[in-house]
Amino acid sequence: MSVKHEYMSRPITLGLLSALLVFLAFSMPVQAQAQVIYVNPDRNIEDGQKAMSEGDYARASRYFKKAVRRNLSSEHMAIVQNSLCASLFFEGAYEDAEGACSAAIEEDGRYWKAYVNRGHARKALGDQAGALADFCKANTLSPGHVSGAFQSQCEG
Repeated sequence: MSVKHEYMSRPITLGLLSALLVFLAFSMPVQAQAQVIYVNPDRNIEDGQKAMSEGDYARASRYFKKAVRRNLSSEHMAIVQNSLCASLFFEGAYEDAEGACSAAIEEDGRYWKAYVNRGHARKALGDQAGALADFCKANTLSPGHVSGAFQSQCEG
């Protein structure tokens, strides 16, 4: 085989292999692919969290209220409502805090942090029985995270 013939056979071989690969790629059955959609985080949530960490609870509440008006998933809505509850609590708006925590619980009834926060709001409002019920529910949902002197008062 001459050197010229050897170099000419490489492009032909590569061309045939490429054609074969293209044919195989299009002849195989198509499999479903998971679709991943990346969404930018809501700036209001980020700003609310920043304000909370800075101790500016009124500003945090404003941002969380804006975020609540967004079309969030139930999981995210519960978290934002709980954050709103906490910021309202620290502002001293206990009734509004209780309402925000109740909204978080409506979104996700297993979100133990919302029960803890609502318990604190209810305790501040003088509703000892409601607070105890919330603390006990939080303890039932997450015993590793929620404990305290109240446990002896929980039923069951």
